[in-house]
Amino acid sequence: MKLIHGVKLALFTVSLSAFYVPKTALAMSKERQVTHQQTLETLYYQRNYQSVKAALRALDRPLNIDEQLLMLAIKVQRNEDNADDALASFTKAHPNNAKVQYWTGNLWQIAAKNSSMFSKMSIYSHYVKAMTKAAKLAPQNARYQMEAAKAYGQHSIMGGDSDKQAPIVAKLLQGSSPFAHIAQMDLLQNTQKESEALHYATGIAQQYSNNVEIVERAAQLLWTFGDKIKAGELFYQACMLPAPIKEAYLKWDAACWYSVLFSDNGELSLEQGISAGKQLLAQSSVKDNEYLDSLELYAQLLVKARQTANAINAYNDLLASATNKSMKRNAKKALKKLVK
Repeated sequence: MKLIHGVKLALFTVSLSAFYVPKTALAMSKERQVTHQQTLETLYYQRNYQSVKAALRALDRPLNIDEQLLMLAIKVQRNEDNADDALASFTKAHPNNAKVQYWTGNLWQIAAKNSSMFSKMSIYSHYVKAMTKAAKLAPQNARYQMEAAKAYGQHSIMGGDSDKQAPIVAKLLQGSSPFAHIAQMDLLQNTQKESEALHYATGIAQQYSNNVEIVERAAQLLWTFGDKIKAGELFYQACMLPAPIKEAYLKWDAACWYSVLFSDNGELSLEQGISAGKQLLAQSSVKDNEYLDSLELYAQLLVKARQTANAINAYNDLLASATNKSMKRNAKKALKKLVK
């Protein structure tokens, strides 16, 4: 049947309206995508790799760059076969993406730690190259600038260039970003200005007492120059703050671990170490090797504090969760002594 022009136009209009998506709906869709990505990245930093992979595999579409980056990061974290090759390819494929360069810079550091001493130096040069590239691509991103300054502060044999560190730090200090103070502490450590470093770390930790990353970095700086008592107090201070998300979570996690460790070594009280251990274990979403190491040390503190019932519970949890034969054997020995 032949259609007249008016009918054709009407049908064409209906067809278009069927596929029209309001701008508000598109905005909501993008907002949901951002929220979803933020959630996945939060899980990633909490080492909940299985949940991240499951969520990404459930998507009925090709992964976008940020999602591919998460899959790559998990591959590197798990030290899977060909992880370094995949990392090199992805870094090269996205030379103008600041986030990719920043993430791959961090991942090159992890790859270096997993590598042999022979390969470590060359791999660190990839870290420096990627991290400094990220900062150049995103000059207004203070975190990237801080990390680039730190990368330049590495030894020249690892690709560093100390002459380029100080100018970045100076520029950061002209602004108001808290990352400027972390960069300054990195610089003071690299230049070995002990007296200035100790003074700066103590003051800035007081000024930014609710900033996990600054307080944890100040603790590291004090520890570097031998003041373990003050360092331990700052680690504990950072641990007692609410657990943050993403990169800051890593610093909070480290602060709690060092609080438990310093308590075991006598630089902090048993009460502080036990409190830090509770915080750390309560926030852990996976029972991986890091969790089990923390649980084992926490159990030892409970024994020292003569909290027998709690120690028994901790060792039973360790025995049920551990796969390492030595760890299981030690847990059994400890339980045997505790239940006498």
